[in-house]
Amino acid sequence: MKRREALLSLAAAGAAVAWPRPAAAQQHPREKLVALVRARSNVDPKTRPIQKIEPVELTPEPGNTVDNLPVFDHFVGDLHLRYVFDDERFVQAVRGRDLKRLKLDRKALPALVVENYRKLYPDLSVIQPYAGMGAVIKGGQLEPTILLDADFWDEQEKRIGAALIVAAPQRDMVVFTRFEPKQNIELLKHRAVLAYEQAGERALSRTILAWRQKRWEVVA
Repeated sequence: MKRREALLSLAAAGAAVAWPRPAAAQQHPREKLVALVRARSNVDPKTRPIQKIEPVELTPEPGNTVDNLPVFDHFVGDLHLRYVFDDERFVQAVRGRDLKRLKLDRKALPALVVENYRKLYPDLSVIQPYAGMGAVIKGGQLEPTILLDADFWDEQEKRIGAALIVAAPQRDMVVFTRFEPKQNIELLKHRAVLAYEQAGERALSRTILAWRQKRWEVVA
């Protein structure tokens, strides 16, 4: 468990890591490409109130090239996506050169991530830790990745028969409940803040998102 957390943290930072390092470390298949959902604490979620996936512009250091940079995308609020190759033996950041090697259009990455994530973690499921609240589990410590799966959230909305709000306070935690009544926003915010503060290095975000018209919007 701790080794897995360490590998995910290093890959999110853009490092190439392995345990042990594979012989063909640069030849990961597209079927292993997923996204780590991460947040920046110095970003006001309200500056990106509606989901819009677009590139985070990174500038290479002197002597480096764009092809060697990790691939990050803005997502919604304070959240962004860091693309990685996920294998039970290693986790490695996706770089510009990988997109060229795999002949991948960057705009196609979110859909590919959803497809791969469902296949890599077929046991992903929902439990009810509290009355009226759902939690996503068995997602390989990548549970917030499910935020990209529109069909999943449409299914949850249909299952409970109401609009949804969601929080991802920790890197392996996604919880959700009904949008109505309005005090549910305050309740979920309270639980998200508590979970965030208890998470230490695994903390992700205190932001509350609402599922509207197949995209996320910041509500608190």
